[in-house]
Amino acid sequence: MDREDIQLVNMSDDEVRPLLAPRPKDCHKGSFGYVALIGGSIEYSGAIRLAAMANAAMRSGAGVASIAAPRSICPVIASNILEPTLLPLSDKDGELVFKEDELSKICERYDTIAFGMGIGISDEVVKAVDYLLTNYNKTLIVDADGLNAMSKLNKDRIRESEASLVLTPHFKEFSRLSGLSVDEIKDNPESAITNLADELNAVILLKGSTTYISEPAEYAKSLGLKKRRIFTSDTGCAGMATAGSGDVLSGILSALCVNAKDLTLSVAAGAYINGRAGELAQEMTSDISMTASDTVLSIPDVITAIR
Repeated sequence: MDREDIQLVNMSDDEVRPLLAPRPKDCHKGSFGYVALIGGSIEYSGAIRLAAMANAAMRSGAGVASIAAPRSICPVIASNILEPTLLPLSDKDGELVFKEDELSKICERYDTIAFGMGIGISDEVVKAVDYLLTNYNKTLIVDADGLNAMSKLNKDRIRESEASLVLTPHFKEFSRLSGLSVDEIKDNPESAITNLADELNAVILLKGSTTYISEPAEYAKSLGLKKRRIFTSDTGCAGMATAGSGDVLSGILSALCVNAKDLTLSVAAGAYINGRAGELAQEMTSDISMTASDTVLSIPDVITAIR
């Protein structure tokens, strides 16, 4: 990586504020996008985690958020949500069964899809992520089990996707996708993330105590930029080391990425807001008692403060 071709940006309120402009009085829910969050299984139902993700999307500005999950776990999820809607998917013994017609309807209706949280890594999940890569042409965010399923696909298949891809791995998931060891990634995260962004033609968000976000070089050129960007965000806290924090991030990203004029900046803004909300939640609870839903509850105050 030639550092002369890289612009390093550490995220602050100033970068995020333009994305949170006041909304016109004559707007409606369709103005701010339909997002679908696909995840869950009987073993990792994470009903409250999926609900937290959907609520995070709504708190972050999505017009409509829907959870698509295996049919048998939907009744459990339903008790944890109000505004978001449920889309039952075919399943067998609580595990997703791929049905093309079901995913086709989601692809047609929704502006952003977040896929993979707690959904398992069966062959049916691999079929589902392969279908989305091939048939969806808007913003596709892939996290958790979705990334593990994706690592089983040919990289050409991923790179040639019609979707605007956003991948959100932690170090082990990044290792599976890239073939690098965790130590190699930690030794030079900037090089690792830009190489994988180019290789998969995707915006990559590498989770960690410092979060790194980068774009493919071709995307930077499409925006008329002379240099590709690596955004970093140091927001976050120890209290976020709990189940569901990644799901909340996916929910925030799904809202901010709808119709994004600058997808990389929108992803970086989502990481920044997520960390800021976590910090505020820890102040109000503690690093021991905090849960992911506490982060969700702090999103409105963070957005108000940034504005």
